[in-house]
Amino acid sequence: MGKHKLVLNILKDNMLFVALVILLIFVLLFKVLPNSSRIFAAFGNMKEKESAYRALKQEYDMLKQQRDELNRSKKVVKDGKTIFEAPGMQNSPEASFAPLSELVLSVAQQSGIRIRAIDYNYSPANDIIYKAQLPGYNVCELAIVAVGTYTEFQTFFKTMMKESYLTSIAEIEMTPWEKDKKILITNFKLRLYAKTID
Repeated sequence: MGKHKLVLNILKDNMLFVALVILLIFVLLFKVLPNSSRIFAAFGNMKEKESAYRALKQEYDMLKQQRDELNRSKKVVKDGKTIFEAPGMQNSPEASFAPLSELVLSVAQQSGIRIRAIDYNYSPANDIIYKAQLPGYNVCELAIVAVGTYTEFQTFFKTMMKESYLTSIAEIEMTPWEKDKKILITNFKLRLYAKTID
């Protein structure tokens, strides 16, 4: 019985403290717990959004990688033409143009024009590809003086532009021959492009 009285005395002395603890428990039950469910719901929602973000980021990275691989695999193409690839000519860029120069001479002969002079320029300062200094890409500008009729030159230029390898006409100047106005003396610059394969 003495122990029971002792407990009652302790409770009487600490009644205010006990009341505060009971009040705190009620506040926790009625105020904090309902809010905690919203906090847990918001936390779960954040986890879902974070998971969705990771999935979108992964998909974005995969698409970006595919785009980069596609860009790397593309060849340099202009108007459906490709750059001539010259295997085994790493040490001599000039030699890479031998097949293309032969092609130009062959087309000239077939179209009927007569070539009087050719000057080979392997570093045309105003060419975009030469200025870019891309490793393995070479440019050769042929400064050609040729004689022929309008029809022969038309055939020559049309045939050159239909060839599958990238060529461009840098400039052209046509002057009629004084003795026969049907004959043209033509100065033109034809640019050829080649890539030496590593």
